[in-house]
Amino acid sequence: MRRRSGFTLLELLIVIVIIVLLTTMSVALLSVFFRGQGARQGAMIVTQVLAQAKQEAAKTHKYHFVVFSKPGEEGWMEIHKDNVLNSNGLYDGDQNPKTDDSDPIVPDSYTELPRNVSFERSPTWIGVSPSGYCTFNSGFQEMQASSFDKIMNGASPKPVGDVILRTKQYVMCLDIDRASGKVRRNFFLNDDK
Repeated sequence: MRRRSGFTLLELLIVIVIIVLLTTMSVALLSVFFRGQGARQGAMIVTQVLAQAKQEAAKTHKYHFVVFSKPGEEGWMEIHKDNVLNSNGLYDGDQNPKTDDSDPIVPDSYTELPRNVSFERSPTWIGVSPSGYCTFNSGFQEMQASSFDKIMNGASPKPVGDVILRTKQYVMCLDIDRASGKVRRNFFLNDDK
C-alpha cells in the first residue's frame, strides 16, 4: 500500500485555529501596551516645546512665549518671540504675546498634540526668559509642587497640575518648575469620565 504525502483537513484546521488564537492574543496585548500613549506623547511634546522656547530665548536674549490652544479645542502650541522693549530698554515680555502683532511666531514652532489629545487645563501662555525662568499669564493659578505631590500620592488622585492633557479616558498631569522652565513632575491617570 502506498502512503500519501500532505496534510489532512483536520491538521490544517488545527493549524488555522492556533494562528487565530495567537493573533487574537497579540492584538489584546498590544492594545494594553498602547493604552494612553496619546496623553504620554502629548506630555513629551509639551516638554520639547518648552525646551525649544528656552533655547530660543537664550540664543536671542529675548523673552519667548509658548502660547497654548484653549482647553477642549484640538491641542496645539506655538512659540512667539518678544520684540517689545520695556521702559528700561529690555525685552521682558509684553504679557500678551498672542494679540500683539509685533511678537512674531518663531518659524516652524507651531506644534500639534497627537490626535484626540487636548488641553484640559493650561495657561494661556508661558513666558520663558533668556535665563530660563518661566512666567505664567496673569490670573493663572500655578500648582505648587507640594500640593501636586500630596494629591497625586493620595488614596484617590484626581487631575491637577499646571498643564493637564486629556484623551477620552486618560489624563497626563504636568507640574512645571518656574525657576528652570522644565516639567518637574508628571503623573498619568486612568480617568474615564
